[in-house]
Amino acid sequence: MSDTEAGLKKLEDELVRARRFGSRATKELHARVVKDLRAAEGRARRAEQRAAEAMKRATQAEQKATRAAKRAQRAERELAAVKDSTSWKVGHAVVSVPARIKRKR
Repeated sequence: MSDTEAGLKKLEDELVRARRFGSRATKELHARVVKDLRAAEGRARRAEQRAAEAMKRATQAEQKATRAAKRAQRAERELAAVKDSTSWKVGHAVVSVPARIKRKR
């Protein structure tokens, strides 16, 4: 075998090893990219769920605040009606007393 053939054989062997390494590296890279992509999709899905739950809690809090405001307005109207009544003006306010307080007397 001449030096040229030996050098050519060496280069061909190196080329085969480089192709194998390149093929393996590409497979590993693709596997890692797919794994990272799936993990990112999972994180995004969980973040969307947390955002939806937060929106739901915010909506519920708004509804609760609205109900409380309506109760307060009703109580204020009732108080205004009591204060506007004749019995209040005379000094004899009619106040409803819970039954358990009446029983204690």
